[in-house]
Amino acid sequence: MTELIPQLPAWLLISFGLVLMALEMFTLVFVLLFFGIAFVVVGLLSFFIPMPGEIQILMGMVIGGLLTFGLRRYMMQTIQTKDLVLETLKTGEIGVLKEHAGELRVSYKGTTWAIHPSSEDETFQAGDKVMVNELVDNLAYIEKVN
Repeated sequence: MTELIPQLPAWLLISFGLVLMALEMFTLVFVLLFFGIAFVVVGLLSFFIPMPGEIQILMGMVIGGLLTFGLRRYMMQTIQTKDLVLETLKTGEIGVLKEHAGELRVSYKGTTWAIHPSSEDETFQAGDKVMVNELVDNLAYIEKVN
């Protein structure tokens, strides 16, 4: 069998693997990490087992593919353990009514929301404190605070 690529130095494969692992910090998709690990392993094996360059590259790609296929889903679950809670959409706190362009709006969590009263009998004025019960489609469902 003729060698297409002469044996690659082990330090080159290990360095390439470390660069891939360092680049993983910018992507966070756990693909570069596994291929980096694979090339480090192949580089370490190259210290002890002489093999042609094409076999080294092939081994690195196959080991990286197997690691990615086998472990990526597990690694992604470890960093996505819970959903992010949006602080701005929490309700159950007090807001203040303000008049804006001739209509009453509630100032709540740093923005103003159009209002929908909980009962039609209540009358509201600018400056009233209200409880925000729900936020849906830029509409705040409110009730008067005593």
